[in-house]
Amino acid sequence: MEAVNFRRTEGRTFGGAFALAICIGSIAGGWRSLLPLFSAWNQQEYSHAWFIVPLAVLIFTQRLRTAQIGGNYAIGVPLVALAVAIMLFAWTTGSYTLTIYGTILGLAGFAWASFGSNSMRVLAAPLVYLLFVVPPPLTIYMSLSAEMQLLSSRLGTIFISLFQVPALLDGNVIVLATGNLEVAEACNGLRYLFPLMGFAYLVSMLMEDRLWKKVLVLLSCFPIAIFMNAGRIAMIAVLLGYFDLDTSVGVMHTVAGFAVFSLCIGVLFLEVWCLLSIGNPPGRFLVSDLMIVDKFTLDRLINWPLSRSSLSAGIVLLAGAGLLASLPAVRAEIMPTRQPLALFPMEYKIWRGVPHVLDGDLADSMGFTDYLLADYVDPTVGLSLNFYVAYYASQHAGAHPHSPQFCIPGGGWTITSQSVVELPFNEGVSIDVNRAIIEKRDVKQVVYYWFEERGRHIANENALRYYAIRDAIVENRSDGALIRIVATIHNGEDAKADAVVKKFVADIGPMIESYVPSRMSREPGIR
Repeated sequence: MEAVNFRRTEGRTFGGAFALAICIGSIAGGWRSLLPLFSAWNQQEYSHAWFIVPLAVLIFTQRLRTAQIGGNYAIGVPLVALAVAIMLFAWTTGSYTLTIYGTILGLAGFAWASFGSNSMRVLAAPLVYLLFVVPPPLTIYMSLSAEMQLLSSRLGTIFISLFQVPALLDGNVIVLATGNLEVAEACNGLRYLFPLMGFAYLVSMLMEDRLWKKVLVLLSCFPIAIFMNAGRIAMIAVLLGYFDLDTSVGVMHTVAGFAVFSLCIGVLFLEVWCLLSIGNPPGRFLVSDLMIVDKFTLDRLINWPLSRSSLSAGIVLLAGAGLLASLPAVRAEIMPTRQPLALFPMEYKIWRGVPHVLDGDLADSMGFTDYLLADYVDPTVGLSLNFYVAYYASQHAGAHPHSPQFCIPGGGWTITSQSVVELPFNEGVSIDVNRAIIEKRDVKQVVYYWFEERGRHIANENALRYYAIRDAIVENRSDGALIRIVATIHNGEDAKADAVVKKFVADIGPMIESYVPSRMSREPGIR
């Protein structure tokens, strides 16, 4: 192996100690983000993350032994400056995930400034591996979870049919002759996918082979996780259908989960073994190279010269981390006063309502601060509708409204059409809302929904994300609500269902602001 050819700069050789100080300082600057990160690692989807950091450090140090030092060093300094800006932006918006991303980018920029662009061709991979310790943003997780949950239910039903077990899919519930099998959110397959992705990336780093094979290994974890999870669902249903043996809970459920994940790893290794044998010369694993640690290697890793670009990047990163650490732990949000939704009138004008209570576990999983679920009827025409409001006092911690476009299919409904329409709202003012026609067997409904966000009536979910960031920075607020109204369509008369919704919104629109605060005037003590 070719030894590292470090560039000498004025005879200084304390780069290793300086790099260690930079790592400790960067972590210390963002230490408050580590607490929610560690909490996420205790969840089954991310429990593998505890192993990623030491493995990434090991692979980075071993690759540094033979890295070709040189190339462009200067680009590392603006990368560090960008990382500091991201960390400060994350504090403003209350996003711990952005803080961790910024810290990782800062360390990557420091490495670039220290070793140059040539070395980053081999050092970038273990630094990218660190990104796998950060859970995806909740918006991405929820949409992915809903899609995976529905896909697993559909594939599981197909697999069940192969065993001649009668099964009917109703959303995420598989109806069997001996009982119902609910494909819960915990069974969406992400508990297989996330650790399998991390493992597949690790394997791709340890493969000395062509790039397309490494990419194929990483991409293959998606179908492996999906099909294995669907197979597990089918296995539970078959045992329940043939033997009346319920393995969907308890120790058997846990054991089956570990067994299926082990099978996922086995399939991945089989794929790698096949890929390594393709081509001439064949590829190989570099696991044995990770074990090479001697005194001379450690001395080279510790005593490397400190360049000007490395010093500049390190100072910028330490200054940014120090500034972040000096800021308050949490930027205190403005919490507008409001009426609790429990006081929303059940009798108003012609409307008569009956409130309902959500299941405790379901309400906890939604993460809202307050909610209202009620059926209202217009006795003059005999038509009814369902009114739902989910209010979030703060969306900084990741809690935010669940989009109906993901929840509707999970309930067994099919969205047959969707559009944005205008609804009369308040004193002649109309707002844009989403309108969807959904069907389930012989039942047809119209669904209207929008997001009430600090005085804005938002139908577009991309605009929702923009204003969430903008208002968190400018107004120091992240409160908001999802408002959804559902009316049943009788005898194909869509117009009547639309008319009752429009009348209801026009009547209750002026009251919404009392329960979901709008934009506030600038009062003393409020920015």
